[in-house]
Amino acid sequence: MTQTFFSLLSPPSLFAENQNPPDRINGQFFRQFLKDTEKIICAPFSWGKKDFLLAGLAASGTSAFFLADEPIHRWLLDNPDNGRNSAAKVFSTMADPAVLFGLVSAGYLLGSLNHSLTTRKTFLLAGESLLITELVIQMAKTGIGRARPYNEEGAFSFHPLTLKEKWQSFPSGHSASAWALASSLAASTQNPYLDAFFYTLAAGVSLSRVLLDKHFASDVVAGSLLGFFIGKKITQPAKQEPKKVAFQLIILRRFLAFGLTYYF
Repeated sequence: MTQTFFSLLSPPSLFAENQNPPDRINGQFFRQFLKDTEKIICAPFSWGKKDFLLAGLAASGTSAFFLADEPIHRWLLDNPDNGRNSAAKVFSTMADPAVLFGLVSAGYLLGSLNHSLTTRKTFLLAGESLLITELVIQMAKTGIGRARPYNEEGAFSFHPLTLKEKWQSFPSGHSASAWALASSLAASTQNPYLDAFFYTLAAGVSLSRVLLDKHFASDVVAGSLLGFFIGKKITQPAKQEPKKVAFQLIILRRFLAFGLTYYF
């Protein structure tokens, strides 16, 4: 039975599960991108007991770091280290959006030149994970508005609904992107040595953001967990099961419509 609370021009085929992810940038890719974005945003509505337990543990861990944010920040200020900061800058630069998207684009281009279907799919999924992560992170940063540590406003200073960079500390975008890319590539390669390499680099990025005073520890923990979740969710095989909640955005030539459908 389906109870539709609000629905206009929302053909279910637009968001149908796709067992075969696209291997090139085309209309199918953008349809898949919309479907996967919907899947990530609406994921909590379809969670089971295990999912809520894991989410609770993640939230508890992040909350615990909130209590340690200020002491860690103070310790780093009182114990500067040029060598440590230089290494941190290298890791931080590796996770700049331009660098990550450049890496993904290069991988996709390499797969196209070599006519490698697997390589194209791997980096296309990685790119999709990065795009969705950036979208979710920017929404969270703007809505939460946490002050960055270098503002010296304290760990519990918030300015919700702001676009100012100095008040967009939570969660860490660099950490989220690094972990989204790492988990996406790890799921595609399924090689334990490469997995360790990817996750080590991602951990280095997360640590660098704290060392450079760009984020509190809890910012990078939350960003890392969120990025890991998105990367895993995007790369896991689609399951043929009914959705509990679906958000739909339909754009036609003369119409723009939204839909929210609940299944039970």
